[in-house]
Amino acid sequence: MSASVPVKGASTRDKLSRFLFDALVILACEGLNAITFRSLIMPGKLLSGGVVGIALLLNQLLGLPVGLQTLIYNIPIFIVGYRYLGRRFILLSIWGVATFSFLTDNIQIPRATGDLLLTAVFGGVLGGIADGIILRRGGSTGGFDIIGLIVARRFGVSIGQVFLTFNAIIIALSAITNSLEMAMYTLIMIYVATRVINTIQETAPRRVMLVISSKHQEIAARIMSDLRRGVTYLQGGGAYTEQTFRVLMCVVTRYELVDLRGLIHEIDPGAFAVILDASDVMGQFNNKSPFARLIG
Repeated sequence: MSASVPVKGASTRDKLSRFLFDALVILACEGLNAITFRSLIMPGKLLSGGVVGIALLLNQLLGLPVGLQTLIYNIPIFIVGYRYLGRRFILLSIWGVATFSFLTDNIQIPRATGDLLLTAVFGGVLGGIADGIILRRGGSTGGFDIIGLIVARRFGVSIGQVFLTFNAIIIALSAITNSLEMAMYTLIMIYVATRVINTIQETAPRRVMLVISSKHQEIAARIMSDLRRGVTYLQGGGAYTEQTFRVLMCVVTRYELVDLRGLIHEIDPGAFAVILDASDVMGQFNNKSPFARLIG
């Protein structure tokens, strides 16, 4: 009788490989963050959201190093966060904050532009890209990200409300210590970064189409042959007619949605279809965009 082959080792290797890949991606993103801060945000004397915003404020007032402050302020947050959030999330977050802190305090990059509007816009774009990818890879930039998650879980307050409150405090401090104009530029940068992060979180939006048609077999065959997408049958029934029927479920990208609409209309113009948003998909779904695969 042959011994069974354990699969735990393979699973552990897969998890380790994914963790190391995520750590490498986060390292690159934190490098981009550090470049953004050294070439745009810090010389422009803007603030940022979260713990880094506090570090920037004290850097402007007292000359304290931004990176070291960020690391120190995050230590108690990580200790508390470890109790409420997953170990993997905290480890990747610690790695991200540590690399950002080291790079920010040790690289020297000339100022990219003296235009404050360009500084705010591109600081938000580059920082949003870096932070958005870090979040997609299962980490965070520490600070208010972790506090927001803890508060949301403990007290039922939305993460957005927590971020809004904290960032409002940062912007108010910017107006008091610098000027109202600098606070406005800071607000522009935070807004741009938030929009970019949201875009990256849904970088390849998918659509779920549910189709009810007497020609479901022909529609399913055409979807699989023309769009090369899988189709799932769901069992449905009419409350009024009390008749049972099959419901086709198909997940496509928004770019394929036009072709899917045309295909259904061609086969059965009277088909009933519902289109739903799917912010994320797990399993056997081909992400054709290399960028979508990179960010997870």
